[in-house]
Amino acid sequence: MEPTSPTRVPDPPDPGPAGSSDPAPHHVIVVGAGVAGLVAARDLARSGVRVSVLESADRVGGQIRTVDFAGRRVDVGAEAVFVAPPHLSALVREVGLWDTAVSAQHGVTLLGHPRGAVPMPEGLTPAGPSRLRPVLRSRILSWPGVLRAGLEPLTSRICPPLAPDQDISVGDFLTARFGDEVVRRLVDPLLGSLYSGDVHRISLRGATPQLVGAAEHRTSLVRRRASRQAGGPSFINWPDGMETFVRALTSDIEGHGGQIATGVAVREIVPASGRWQVRTTTGTYETDRVVLATPAPVIADLLAGLRGGAADVLAEQRSASVGNVVLAVSADRLFDPAAARADDLELRADRRTTGLLVPSEAPWLLKAATFLSTKWPHLARTSSGEDDGSFLLRLSAGRIGDERVDGLSDDELIARLTHDLHQATGVTPEVRESLVVRWPVMPQVEVGQPARIAQLRADLAEHLPGLVLAGSGVDGLGLAAVTRSGRQAAAALTGVRG
Repeated sequence: MEPTSPTRVPDPPDPGPAGSSDPAPHHVIVVGAGVAGLVAARDLARSGVRVSVLESADRVGGQIRTVDFAGRRVDVGAEAVFVAPPHLSALVREVGLWDTAVSAQHGVTLLGHPRGAVPMPEGLTPAGPSRLRPVLRSRILSWPGVLRAGLEPLTSRICPPLAPDQDISVGDFLTARFGDEVVRRLVDPLLGSLYSGDVHRISLRGATPQLVGAAEHRTSLVRRRASRQAGGPSFINWPDGMETFVRALTSDIEGHGGQIATGVAVREIVPASGRWQVRTTTGTYETDRVVLATPAPVIADLLAGLRGGAADVLAEQRSASVGNVVLAVSADRLFDPAAARADDLELRADRRTTGLLVPSEAPWLLKAATFLSTKWPHLARTSSGEDDGSFLLRLSAGRIGDERVDGLSDDELIARLTHDLHQATGVTPEVRESLVVRWPVMPQVEVGQPARIAQLRADLAEHLPGLVLAGSGVDGLGLAAVTRSGRQAAAALTGVRG
């Protein structure tokens, strides 16, 4: 996707005298063109509000980024849309992308384990097991661990219910239900990798809202069945990558009169007689309302001069630093049993393998791997349909509290992660082409944050009306979270639900 050209935001029309009986804003400036900001801007524009989006970077999309690599369009940030959440699948349909989507191939995901990588059992989700029998048969757990996990229908009844004003970590909640082994060997590799976080600090209410009802009402998790469309896809992408989704959002915004300006950094936001002045590197603009949809440290800086105590809530938020490595390797050498045996390893991955998830207790820097050419049909060959003998891999490292990624050069990071992948799976990555992309701020949604954010929003509504927050820094990582966050921000200003 070509970066959106910087555009000067025109002055909005006169909204009429202060205290007008019409509460709807005439003009809104959205600061930040990540997915949350774009979704908020889209909903505002479609409701008739004149909207302008300001982005300090030279591109839109935030942590969605697609690049040209090895003759293909490859995602180096968010890799797919998980369409099980109804609001997210609905948005994909609304922007006209459902029929052109590519579904992830069904394959084998491996879990790192003391005995080496083993296939992930069916019914395992980042929020814990939804089916107990496959987990018990997988041999991932010891016999004491199996017996403890099998007690979940009983422990669900005797664990104290979660009070409405209480939060708990996902790890602590699931340990009480299933035992420590399930959390260390199953939940940590999935949820911990997804959030680059510590499962014993990740908020149940903020990261896994689907578990809140079970926690409050002491419902057994293994007796629940997640509802999903029969035969429908779970993860989708597009032949031109995830930026297809971003382009659809920006097109919808501009098609409804909105404007998007890149290369415009906001320096200060100042109340001005019932309106707002937004002071930027390219000038000062007046507007009726403002949506802040930037990373938490940026929101904190902008709030500091307005409401210092409120800014502290975000300034104290922890974040992880993550490095993603994309490799084009020799396809005919990758799954070579002889090469694995030469290093006294067992070849545990094959052409059915779509990924590897690694627990935080493993002795490797590698956090996760995606076998892109197996998982995504459009990446098995070049964009022109050529079989160039390459197989694409994506390797990831970086967790909260682990700063090793920042201390390694790109070449060192590639060497460490390919070595770890070989040790875990026996595959032999013979690198032809490589790319390293670093994401230095992966916000953590930890215990108590949802309540603190709710209090922050209430404080802003009372003292700084017309200023609302959105994005992963306040509402958590993942496309489901940030799209919901953007829609809620728009609704807070217009009263119209997207």
